[in-house]
Amino acid sequence: MTPERELSLLPAPASVATASGEPRFGTYQGELPEVDLSRLKGRWAPAAAPARLLKRKRWHYTLAATPEVLALFAVVDVGYSANAFAVALDLKEQRPLCDVSFLGAPGPLAEVGDKPGAGLTASFRTLGGRLTARRGEDDERYHLQVDVSRLRTGSLQSFQWNGDLLVAGGPPALTVIAPVEGDGFVNVTQKRCGMLSFGSLEAGGKRFRMDGGVGGTDYTQGYLARHTAWRWAFLAGRLADGTPVGINLVEGFNESTGINENALWLGQRLYPLGRARFEYDRRELMSPWRIRTDDGAVDLRFQPLYVHREDHDFKVVVSHFAQPLGLFEGTVRVGGQTHRLSGVPGVTEDQDMLW
Repeated sequence: MTPERELSLLPAPASVATASGEPRFGTYQGELPEVDLSRLKGRWAPAAAPARLLKRKRWHYTLAATPEVLALFAVVDVGYSANAFAVALDLKEQRPLCDVSFLGAPGPLAEVGDKPGAGLTASFRTLGGRLTARRGEDDERYHLQVDVSRLRTGSLQSFQWNGDLLVAGGPPALTVIAPVEGDGFVNVTQKRCGMLSFGSLEAGGKRFRMDGGVGGTDYTQGYLARHTAWRWAFLAGRLADGTPVGINLVEGFNESTGINENALWLGQRLYPLGRARFEYDRRELMSPWRIRTDDGAVDLRFQPLYVHREDHDFKVVVSHFAQPLGLFEGTVRVGGQTHRLSGVPGVTEDQDMLW
């Protein structure tokens, strides 16, 4: 990869669609102010309101890690229902500290707003559990709160995470507007990684400082196909010299000619990457994974330490969702330099949804 490729990303547009309702397809750097799917017209949007409800999916995902702990949570709105989950993994003892999931109805108690960056609101509230990610219009931090009681963790320990991810001084976000194959229409995603984390986390009877850690976010909203499947990798940590690093890789989703969401955040810079290829055993997800990009920039190995699962069969709606948590090692080559990763925390994902 050459330095020129970094400069090939245009700034994110002001809106998802043009004045005539055409999607502004592409891979960009920077934040999209708002994901307003109502601006899409013609063949790029469902014609009927019920179809829009069924097709529209949106979620916000947050991950942060230090050398001691990896923590994450997500809020998901699939239109006719909502869910959330939160996981914490002790990286030193290589054991889960907490793994909780919730189901609910979308609305005031479970929402993902239309602003993926400044102005973000994502929250899920239920008896004994609250998960929230927020950022003010003029705020340079994402504010995170996970509050799960002992009643919901199923143990003697609660799960408490109060922290921030610092936008200021970090690398830019990656924004992708992509067509969806099959009976889908348009999908929008904004990824940001390599942000510094702050705060505290308490889980499994242990307490951790998140100061000095590194984190990232995934905001996604679109009119998706009824059958949607992908493989995903997301990691956040530091190089041996202390430089913050983050990587996002996906296969099977947001892929079309000239468009993908694969990217590397290194220090204050964002580098787009080629298409990703995943090698793993779906029947044995705890086995090592290997992930590479076709431009030769990335060659990673991933060792899972734990797998979070969300498998449901409601006949009409069927979900297979498995997210291993673990450690990455390998190399990334950008700007004429090769950087080695060792023991960098993150996740992979194997997802296959009929929704």
